[in-house]
Amino acid sequence: MLLNDLRQVIKLQVIGLKYASHGILLLSERSGVMRAVGEFCVHPGQGVCLVENVVSEPTPAYVLSPIGQKHPVQIVFPLDQEFRLRNLMTRDEATNLVDMYPQIELITFHIHNASLEESHFRHAIREGSCKDSISIAKTFRARIDKARSLNKKPPVSHERIFKMASNRGLYELITALNCTVDEIQKVFSSRYGVEIGKSIAYN
Repeated sequence: MLLNDLRQVIKLQVIGLKYASHGILLLSERSGVMRAVGEFCVHPGQGVCLVENVVSEPTPAYVLSPIGQKHPVQIVFPLDQEFRLRNLMTRDEATNLVDMYPQIELITFHIHNASLEESHFRHAIREGSCKDSISIAKTFRARIDKARSLNKKPPVSHERIFKMASNRGLYELITALNCTVDEIQKVFSSRYGVEIGKSIAYN
């Protein structure tokens, strides 16, 4: 594809090209380095996504495919919202995060209103890093375990927060490490006795 063609596709002032491992990075004055077709990014609502395409109609946009979905879906994401997409963590960052899991502290922040609490942590998961998601999952695992140890039923909202945070962290880790769900689950299970990305079983 010629540089002039790229200008027409994304309707931004493209100033150059850079070849990446999975595709062509589009360089623009507006946003620096654009996403490459064939690479991964993190969508605030859907988590890790593969950049499938860049389209021009009806408005310039990425076509994103979230990973880890039961049924394949595609998202059309406007290029002018590029700033809302986060870069996928690197392999080294993912390895370090797995290694430091025991040192990740539990979150002490509490809101007594269940609806407000769930809204707060959902926002933190959507807008935060993989480490934030792992920290939230670890925190709510502990809160759920504590409730059960007192013969109390954990709030349903805690289960939902735990599941959302676990899955968000799980799929970014496996993508960055280029491994399977089973492989990363075995790592956490053997090293820390934690079944990441799985529901907490009732006794």
